[in-house]
Amino acid sequence: MLKLLDFFGLAIDEDRADIIPLMELLGINQEIENTKVVTTLKKKNGRDAPIVAVARRQQVLKMIKPMLNENMLEHDPNFYDKEINTSSEHDRRYGAEEKLLEYALLVASTKSKHILETEGGFISLKQLREAAFLETRFDRCWEILSSQTHHIVSAFRKG
Repeated sequence: MLKLLDFFGLAIDEDRADIIPLMELLGINQEIENTKVVTTLKKKNGRDAPIVAVARRQQVLKMIKPMLNENMLEHDPNFYDKEINTSSEHDRRYGAEEKLLEYALLVASTKSKHILETEGGFISLKQLREAAFLETRFDRCWEILSSQTHHIVSAFRKG
């Protein structure tokens, strides 16, 4: 089972949007691949089918849901300006929360870190941290994933 500190120092590749390397970062590939929904969809549609990638992303979000919905530290605009931001338990927790939020946003958006930073139009880590919306952080991420993959799910349902 994943813990918040598993995200501390997580090195996310700037240009990768593929879900499999994202799962490998946390070592959750087997767990996700063995979920009933992913296994069933792989058997019916093939391992590399777009609907399987959507199911993987959904399962990853479900896995991190408890952590996403936990109370988080307040946004610290100076966190990345500090000379050392790993010296205290508070800073390590904040850093782990930042990586968790970033990871969730990458999974939900289906975009790479680079595209998220340059393209715009998505919720920021600060907004996600502050949960400045009506639903939970998980619900917000699920909504983003649903909007980004709507065309894949619709095509699958029609087929």
